[in-house]
Amino acid sequence: MATKVIDTERTAMAQKVTPQPDGPGLRIGRRGELTGIGKVTPDGARIFRERLPQFQAEAAYWENRIGTVQSFRLFLFDNHTRILFTIVYDDDFKPYVEDLMNYVSPWMDQIVGGVWEGYTSFKDVPTLMDLIHNAQVTAEFFYAAYPEISCRDVQKMKRLSAAVSERLDAAT
Repeated sequence: MATKVIDTERTAMAQKVTPQPDGPGLRIGRRGELTGIGKVTPDGARIFRERLPQFQAEAAYWENRIGTVQSFRLFLFDNHTRILFTIVYDDDFKPYVEDLMNYVSPWMDQIVGGVWEGYTSFKDVPTLMDLIHNAQVTAEFFYAAYPEISCRDVQKMKRLSAAVSERLDAAT
């Protein structure tokens, strides 16, 4: 039985959390989240650990090609037999996955190829979608500090702030 929320000053800024309209996960404003748990291949933990320094070093390069990822976490647990991923991204699920396929599939193949049981390639869309849907776990709690501000908005604000600071510095 669901508990009724009592309106107070603490609930005045409550966010509306809904299911993602075109795929798995939850949504707040422009933010979508995807969480999943999969099985690790017998040699997956070793492969993952060997590759980890390289794909961590390349993360900003690959994620900036998409420009919509707020955060991405991936780790092995349960004595290295399972893999958990959590991603927070801008906008809808399907365009996000299409961006992944078009811009970062080599990196994704490096990260989970040979690690995530059942994973073949990021370009193998039917298998990938089945794997994601079977791994997907809907978050029970999801909060976003700035749900209406996209990654592109943040980049724009950073450029604007730098330009204003440069002008102010030149004026003094």
